[in-house]
Amino acid sequence: MGDAIKYLYSQFILRDVLSFITPGAIVTITALVILLQPHEIIYLSHSIHWVLYIPIFGVFYIIGFALQCFGELIGFIRFTPHSERNCCNRWRMFCCNFTRDYKKRKKPNKSIIWWWEEDKKLHEFYEAASDNTGVQQGHERMVVLKQMCGNGFMAILIAGIFIAVDFCSWQYANIFIVSLVAFLFLVSLFWGHRVHMLKQYTRETVFIEERKKRGGAAK
Repeated sequence: MGDAIKYLYSQFILRDVLSFITPGAIVTITALVILLQPHEIIYLSHSIHWVLYIPIFGVFYIIGFALQCFGELIGFIRFTPHSERNCCNRWRMFCCNFTRDYKKRKKPNKSIIWWWEEDKKLHEFYEAASDNTGVQQGHERMVVLKQMCGNGFMAILIAGIFIAVDFCSWQYANIFIVSLVAFLFLVSLFWGHRVHMLKQYTRETVFIEERKKRGGAAK
């Protein structure tokens, strides 16, 4: 039980609540404030059963993750010093052919492989720090702070845009801007799906290659 609580605290509360749920809540609540009347929001908050807060937090999480993908897609936020700066290479993720790119080689064409070396280094770090809890905890804290600052900045920026549009009092402008942001978030989620699918493949490939090398060395 103690290990389960520790895992939930370090892996879920710190990273997911601060990095995804909180920014997602900022954007969602701001959008509701400019789309609905104050008494409607108060009525909704009082009429929601506590069980429904679980899927609501799930929605906050999805929006927060979409926010991060959108920031990475447009190059507004970067999480490593060597993140791809060429916007065209990031947008190629929408049209890359995974079968063609992986069939004859262990990794895809260089134009869409900007994450390969970064993920390889990250895997090597976790491998080196596997027996050092202090290093792992310090690294996790840095990751949380990095994502919280980047995603929080994006959330506050978009919330500020929502509020600024609402103050302009243009007819249906707030509905248009919220709809536009929702569409961009959907596109970003699709992009994030393709990126993380290939990141997963990268880490699996690196792990398998290392195990094969160790097995060959042992023989």
